[in-house]
Amino acid sequence: MIMKQRTQLASLLVLITVTIIALSCKKESGGESKQKTKTELLTSGSWKRTGLTSNPAYDWYGDGNYATDLLSVMKVCESDNLDTYKSNGTGDTDEGPTRCDQSDPQAWPFVWEFADNETKLILDYFGEFTLEELTSTTLKFSSTFEENGVTYTIEETYSH
Repeated sequence: MIMKQRTQLASLLVLITVTIIALSCKKESGGESKQKTKTELLTSGSWKRTGLTSNPAYDWYGDGNYATDLLSVMKVCESDNLDTYKSNGTGDTDEGPTRCDQSDPQAWPFVWEFADNETKLILDYFGEFTLEELTSTTLKFSSTFEENGVTYTIEETYSH
């Protein structure tokens, strides 16, 4: 009788252990998702600018007012735009709820591509940008330019 109970207990423990291992393996393999490519991340929806900074401070409108947080000095009609990238290398910028000039179209197209092993983003009308971060919710890139002997680094952040 005692031997039968020990055998049943051992069988039960083996069954529980196997079940736990099987469930944890299933959870690990089922929980892993295929990592998205940069193109899939970039083309997953429209992007709204949530940050625009300059180092050093820059005079965005040429009116003598320098700022490092350029988004805070931009007109609403410029800061509410949405950029949509398509997997075929085209995209469009939508003026969003407000347009600076009502005679401008609501949206205009652009062409984009990755370069340098997907570390750069090239936009046909705007130039080349260094890709700083690209996740399912954040797009961040930077660029530099020189004006009047000063080199500026501009960092742009976009979110879904």
